[in-house]
Amino acid sequence: MSKKLSPAIDRAVRMELLRAKAAVEREALLHNLAEAGVALSPSHMVRSILPSSLQGLVGGGGGLGGVNSSKIAMQAFTLLRRYPMVLSSASALLLKGSKKSKLLKLGAGALIGWQALRIWRQKQDGDGHVG
Repeated sequence: MSKKLSPAIDRAVRMELLRAKAAVEREALLHNLAEAGVALSPSHMVRSILPSSLQGLVGGGGGLGGVNSSKIAMQAFTLLRRYPMVLSSASALLLKGSKKSKLLKLGAGALIGWQALRIWRQKQDGDGHVG
């Protein structure tokens, strides 16, 4: 009952199978390259180094507005308390006594003050509407 296929048809079937296999392997290679690109991104590498409580800070998490900024500030404070050498090293590298250091200090102070004012205003608005 089994018919023998002609050698030309058999060869054509094998070639189509090999072409399909090559296409699947190319797709798998592209997928693996995309995964490697994500795994080697700077945000992913930093996220793998940080403690689990701080992993939400890096790469696509929320931003710097409202409740997220207070959460970020608290986590940063916790990190700096836990690892004081981080702050010491960063300040030593950034603030070497130049004019830039004075501007950087002024800018950081203004940014912290602005964020604190925004959080305070949001709390005030929240308290007034709850009544």
